[in-house]
Amino acid sequence: MLHKLVRVWARNRAKSRPHPSPETVLRQLLQRAKDTPFGKEFGFADILRSQTLIPSFQARVPLFDYSRYLEWLGDWDPESETGTEPLVNRSWPGSIQWFCLSSGTSSGRTKYIPYSKEMAEQNRRAAYDLTAQLALCFPQFNPLRHKTLYMSGSTRLQPNQHGVVAGDMSGLTKWLAPKLLENIVLPPQSISELEPWSVRLEALVQLCQKRQDIGILSGIPIWQLTFLETLQGKSGQSIRELLPNLRFLIHGGMSIAPYRQKISEILGSGVQLVEVYAASELGIAAFQLPGEAGMRFFEHYGVFYEFEDGLGNMVPRSDLEPGVAYNVLISSCAGLWRYRIGDQVVFKSINPMVLERVGRDKTTSAFDEKVTEFEVEFAMQLHPELGDFAMGPDLAGRRHVWFVVGEPLPQNFDIQKVDDRLRLKNLDYDDYRGDGRINPPISFHCPDRAAFLNALKRIEGGQRKFPRLLTPEETLKLLATFGPS
Repeated sequence: MLHKLVRVWARNRAKSRPHPSPETVLRQLLQRAKDTPFGKEFGFADILRSQTLIPSFQARVPLFDYSRYLEWLGDWDPESETGTEPLVNRSWPGSIQWFCLSSGTSSGRTKYIPYSKEMAEQNRRAAYDLTAQLALCFPQFNPLRHKTLYMSGSTRLQPNQHGVVAGDMSGLTKWLAPKLLENIVLPPQSISELEPWSVRLEALVQLCQKRQDIGILSGIPIWQLTFLETLQGKSGQSIRELLPNLRFLIHGGMSIAPYRQKISEILGSGVQLVEVYAASELGIAAFQLPGEAGMRFFEHYGVFYEFEDGLGNMVPRSDLEPGVAYNVLISSCAGLWRYRIGDQVVFKSINPMVLERVGRDKTTSAFDEKVTEFEVEFAMQLHPELGDFAMGPDLAGRRHVWFVVGEPLPQNFDIQKVDDRLRLKNLDYDDYRGDGRINPPISFHCPDRAAFLNALKRIEGGQRKFPRLLTPEETLKLLATFGPS
C-alpha cells in the first residue's frame, strides 16, 4: 500500500505541467522586492511597468560580484559568524537570518551568501522533484523505505548573538530539513554534527556497517569515494554486501571525472550515477534524469538566470548555443541581483536546456596566463587515476607548481607531458612558455591529503571542494611544507 502511495505521489509531482517562463520568474522577484531599499534605488517599480521587462532590468540594474554586493550593503556587510546581523529588508523583504559560507574564489576569502526562507523552500522543492523522478524511473526504489545517506558538512550550527546561523550549504540544508525527514535521511543529528570530518567519517562507517537500508548516497565525489573506500576497508565486505539496496549515487559540487572509475569499481553494477548542479547562491539548478546524458536545467526554482559570453555580452535564451561556455549571473529570492556567481556552464542542448558541464570560472593569472580550472583538469586527464591535485604560481621561480595528493604517482607520470596538454588548451600560456616568460613547471607528491589541506587551513569532508587553483601565498606555504628540503 505504501509503495503504491509513493508511486502516485511521484507521478503527480513529476507530471508534465507548464512552468513559469524566465520573464515571469523575474517579474515575481521584482514585485516582491520593489519596496526594499535595493528595489527603490534601482527602479524596480519602473521596470515592472516597462513593456520590455528583461532589457529594462538589464539597463537599470548593474552587475554585481561579491565585493560590489558588500559595498552596497555598507554597514550591513557580514563580517564573521559571531558578528553578522540579519539582513532586514535590504535587497529582499523580511529578515534573512541564514547564510551559506562559501570560499568561492581562488583568494580563499569566505563569502556569506544570504539564504532566505524562500530559497530554502525552493531548494527542498527541487530535491523532492528529483526524488520523484528517481522513483518513477526505478519502480523498485521506494524513498520512504530506502533511506538517503546525505554526506553534508557539519550541522553543529548555533545562532550567534544576533540570531544568525551560518554554515556550508549542505550542512545548513540538513540543519533546516523538516523533522519528518529524519526517519528517511541519514545520518542522525548526533553524527552529522560531529567535528572534525575524520570523526564524522568514522561514525558514518560504523553506522553503515550495521547494514542500513540505504537507497541513495548523496554528496561530493571526493568524500563519497573516501567514505566508500573506508567502509569497504574496515568491514572487509563489498559495498553491495553492506548496502544491497543502494540504487543511486547523487553527486555534485565538482567534476566526478577523476573519481568515476574508482567509484564505479567499488559500487559495481546496479548503481546509477546522478549528477546535480547546485550552488550556495541558487540552490539546485539542474539535475540528471536517469538514463540521460547531461543535466536538465530548470529556471523555475526562484531564480532568474542570465548568461554572459566570453566578450561580456548578455546572450538571450534564443541565441544560446550548445558547446559554448557562458558565465552565469543570477537574481534570486534571497536578494542577490544580477550577481556573478563564478560558474561557467556549457549546454549540450538548448531545447530542452541540458547542461553538458559546469565549472568555476576561476583563473590563476599571476603571469597573465589566465589558466582556468577547466584547463587544469583537462591537462591532468592524462592521468585519470589521480583524483586530488592542485596547481599554483611560484612567483620567485616564475613557474607553475603542481601538487599531486594522496595516490602514489604512476611510473609514467611526467609533469612536462601534463604541461604540454595545458599548452594545447591555453594559447596565452603556450606563448608565455614558448618565449620564456613562464618557466617549465615542477611537481611534488603529497601522500597525506589531510596534511595537505591542513597546511592550507582547509577542512576535509561535507561539501568542501578540493582546491584546484592556489594563490601565490598558498603555493609558497605548500612549497615550504612539501617542497625540497
